[in-house]
Amino acid sequence: MLHHFSVLFFIYKSKTNNKGHAPIFCRATLDGVRKQFSTGNTIKEQHWNNANQRYKGISEDAKLVNDNLKTIDQKLHDAYNLVVKEKEIFFIDDIYNRFNGSDKEFKTLLQAFEYHNKKMKTLIGKDYVQATYDKFVVIQTHVTDFIRHQYNRPDYPLFEIKLNFLTDLDYYLKTEKNQNQNTINKVIERVKKVMKIAVGNGWVTNDPFLLYQKKKYTKEVVFLSNQELKKLEAHKFAQERLAVVRDCFIFSCYTGLAYNEAAILTKQHIQLDETGTLWIDMVRQKTQRPITVPMLPKALRLIKKYGYPDNNGLLLPVISNQKMNSYLKEIAEVIGINKVLTHHIARKTFASTVLLNNDIPLEIVSFLLGHSKTSTTELHYAKIVKENVMSHIGKLNNRLAE
Repeated sequence: MLHHFSVLFFIYKSKTNNKGHAPIFCRATLDGVRKQFSTGNTIKEQHWNNANQRYKGISEDAKLVNDNLKTIDQKLHDAYNLVVKEKEIFFIDDIYNRFNGSDKEFKTLLQAFEYHNKKMKTLIGKDYVQATYDKFVVIQTHVTDFIRHQYNRPDYPLFEIKLNFLTDLDYYLKTEKNQNQNTINKVIERVKKVMKIAVGNGWVTNDPFLLYQKKKYTKEVVFLSNQELKKLEAHKFAQERLAVVRDCFIFSCYTGLAYNEAAILTKQHIQLDETGTLWIDMVRQKTQRPITVPMLPKALRLIKKYGYPDNNGLLLPVISNQKMNSYLKEIAEVIGINKVLTHHIARKTFASTVLLNNDIPLEIVSFLLGHSKTSTTELHYAKIVKENVMSHIGKLNNRLAE
């Protein structure tokens, strides 16, 4: 790729001091983007040759100043030539940093993403799970596509990024990737995280996203009603594969286990307390937080169906999440449930139909779901909580009216 690089010297007249001396500035320009700085020299305006960009005459002062300007010019061009040989993608700051000896390794948004993702990859199984890393990789791809689409560039320098970068990214993901606002907000949160790392490492001075306010979005919680759940439990499937997937789904409807936990469940995760109650004790893969869930009778019957407590392997015949979700859509069609079934809906059904609709307090629901705070639970299930409140208020009104 051909670049246009130039160096210009000029006097900064507005900064003339009380002795009539103005500083001499240098302006380096790469493909129309400028970087200017003081050369450290000052001069009276009448001594400056604007056409030659040099000190007039052959005095000792003129020789010293002109030698310094020549050196600066040469060093800038040397820096440019070196950067051209070393990097396929570079910016004016790369040249300036090479010139003044303050090279920094990460200067672009995608380089910052690479740094973040490489570190995260080494921490899989310690601080992160594979799924979290995979999400950042996908988001880096989205950001790469956005930069090419919006700016026709392979990457974007950190120092050029402004607040409107996220506004434009929001619009792009909505119109070009057909993502909903909830997904877009998650993408933007992760881009902001990478930018904070760039600021923390000194690759950019200020966080351009500091004042960004994500758009509000309330996601409707989809779950099976009590009637739909009973219909699913009672159905006799002609195909064994659908019956097995139904069983795995129903198990999570009565335990709240996400796919990642249900897929690795063994009898080592089942603990008996002093009252004789069986509990599932695990660490949630998504958050690495411990979860403790009582084994309800219907859930217990299902794992006994597949060999518990004699089974020393996995307690459920779980297939891949992708295939399971595909079969669940087939199951919904067979039974006549007009909802797009996924395994995650089982967790929502546990919280809504099994717990909240049976008057289990919100703080207990939050604990059983493994949420870090009740506000998270309330945010997701606000409509159901409100319906429960109104139901109780209705009963109270009836009693008071008696």
